[in-house]
Formats: sequence, C-alpha cells, structure tokens
Amino acid sequence: MKKIALFTLILLLCGGLVWAKEYEIQKKAGDLSVVMKMQRNPAVMGENGITVTVKDPTGKEITDAGVKVEYSMPAMPGMPPMNYGSVLAVQKNTYQGKLNFSMAGPWNIVVKILRSGKTVSTKFSLDVQ
Repeated sequence: MKKIALFTLILLLCGGLVWAKEYEIQKKAGDLSVVMKMQRNPAVMGENGITVTVKDPTGKEITDAGVKVEYSMPAMPGMPPMNYGSVLAVQKNTYQGKLNFSMAGPWNIVVKILRSGKTVSTKFSLDVQ
C-alpha cells in the first residue's frame, strides 16, 4: 500500500511540473491591451521565451506593429545597471522572442509598441530565479 501511495505522489508531482502554467500578465498601453507570457514560471537565469499579444480596443489582435521589449536590472552595490533589448517577431498573431537574463533577482520589463508612427508602452516587473 505504501508503494502505491508513493508512486501516486511522485506521479502527481511530476504531472504538476509538466502542466505548470506559464507566467502571464495583462496591462494597458494607451488604448491597447497587452498580454505578456513568459515560457517559464518563474523565469530563470538564461534564455526565456516571451510571447506578447496586442489587441485593439475592440479586442482584435494587432499584427502590424513593431514590438520591442527592453529589460533591465537596477544598479546594486558594486554592480552597474544592466540594460538589454529584444525586438519581437510576428508569429501566429502574436509577437515572439527570447529574453536572456544574466542573473537572478528583480527585473523591469518595458514593452514598447510602435504603430502608425506612435509609440505606446507598458511596464512589468519580474522576479528571475
């Protein structure tokens, strides 16, 4: 009986890892709705996939914009600030790319959307493990 209980527990724990939900957050950028999803939850040091969905006020997905993600970690004692950027490519009605976090800790993420000559942006915070 103990073997069955142990096997069931291991199966449940492994199943939870397989079906772990990606990190998702939604905010507004001007009149646009922006949904950012990180491939890993929590995000980890190194390369992490990112998907950004942009919708107009009517809920229609926008695919004719330029989307750039700027991510940074503020300066800490003995360490200068870190600033990076990534231009996302349109794939299947979303903007996709990779962010490469160089160390664990709090990161600031700014999603910038350029459309019709105007730029709007929204800010997110992320804790990298």
